Amino acid sequence: MIRLNREGVYLDYIASPDFPARLATDENRIGRNIAEVLPMESTAILMGAIAQVLTTGKMQIDEVEFMSDGQFYQQEVRTVVNGQDEVLMIIRDITERKRTEARLQIERQRAEQLLLNVLPKAIAEQLKQNPRSLAEQFEDATILFADIVGFTPLSAQMGAIELVEFLNDIFSTFDQLTERFHLEKIKTIGDAYMVVGGLPSPYPEHTAAIAAMALEMQRAITQLVRSTGKPLQIRIGIHSGSVVAGVIGMKKFIYDLWGDAVNVASRMEALGEPGKIQVTERVYERLCDRFTFIPRGTVTVKGKGEMQTYWLTGDQGQPWQPPPIPQEPI
Repeated sequence: MIRLNREGVYLDYIASPDFPARLATDENRIGRNIAEVLPMESTAILMGAIAQVLTTGKMQIDEVEFMSDGQFYQQEVRTVVNGQDEVLMIIRDITERKRTEARLQIERQRAEQLLLNVLPKAIAEQLKQNPRSLAEQFEDATILFADIVGFTPLSAQMGAIELVEFLNDIFSTFDQLTERFHLEKIKTIGDAYMVVGGLPSPYPEHTAAIAAMALEMQRAITQLVRSTGKPLQIRIGIHSGSVVAGVIGMKKFIYDLWGDAVNVASRMEALGEPGKIQVTERVYERLCDRFTFIPRGTVTVKGKGEMQTYWLTGDQGQPWQPPPIPQEPI
């Protein structure tokens, strides 16, 4: 505890036995002004506290930071009236508490980032508030399935670690594309990749964004073949429609999709051809004025019968660029 007058001059002090000796006020400070002893920022805080307390009569609580012997310290200072022109400052070392809080904050941020790597931000926030299964109907979404053709025979020629690292390079490139085009990666299954547009947050250009990403995925695989010499191609299928999206279960959460549109998109990929992007008539009708297509004809889709499909072959003129997402009001 320290007694100071209105001008900030030390009058007396009492150091508790458990207070760090190097941080205690020594007797040589009595009669000196705190501006002669403390850093300028700390002086400004404490002089402000003295003026506030002597004016209002109410206790003031502040935190002061400073360096001592090359180490960083933090103190909590409670200032109370101790007479007409005097205050009493009760000082507590909170350095370790602050360090612990900082470590916990770092761990919370790491956990938060890990959760956001698994789930969309909006879904993660809902689960933190209410940890139960979540499901929501979306009337319009666009789903893309992709499969790397030639990966299975290639895996027989590579070691397990090399194989995983190679696949990680491919999927990391695809992940960057989902960010670029404002899409949501759903999952990978072996050498297959699934992504959706239009959810969990509405995005009116989701079908065009999926188409643009599909073309970029083709270009990425072509570049990979050139740089590595490995014989790979990618087969992609796209469809738009109504889906249910959500999280089910209590452990190892995954944000997943269900519905007829998901099954059709999967069939578009499975019934496609290596190096090509097969889309349904619904996707074609939405994008035929912005992208180029070649009619494939009809294919037999399990559970749907004959469906007219098209090959997506490119952009019309300049590559399609995603419009910015409107910022949410603060």
